[in-house]
Amino acid sequence: MADDAKYAVIQARRGVLGDCMSHWTLPHLAGAAVAAELLLTGRTFDGVEAVAMGIATHTVPAADVLGYARKLARDIAVNVAPMSAALSKRLLWDSVAHGYTPRQVADLETQAHLRVMGGPDAAEGVAAFLERRPPRWTGSVSADWAPLPKP
Repeated sequence: MADDAKYAVIQARRGVLGDCMSHWTLPHLAGAAVAAELLLTGRTFDGVEAVAMGIATHTVPAADVLGYARKLARDIAVNVAPMSAALSKRLLWDSVAHGYTPRQVADLETQAHLRVMGGPDAAEGVAAFLERRPPRWTGSVSADWAPLPKP
């Protein structure tokens, strides 16, 4: 987020209530107390406060936001195998959305590991590390995707 940008769930100050899943997202990101304050007051906060509340992970000057986002996206695209990233994202969002228990998450992580361990991208990740070079991923999410099982 931009350091000095202004954010709010302003609907409370306009006679309605927050939408776009704000009543689910904010408690999951920042906890019920922060969510209640923001949803009930509609007050404005900046990027620095968003980090302090757990809504964002970083702030940068406004002029640097797009560059920072591109740098982060490039880091993931270059250094993380596509299937590993896809499985991690799916497990993360499903765990939060469905309220999986720690045991359910551990079981799903194991199943995800079994899909990628011993595969070509796992071997490439180790080789690239040992040879001190960027990895050359060959896996394809669009060609090889299968949904994770339900716990």
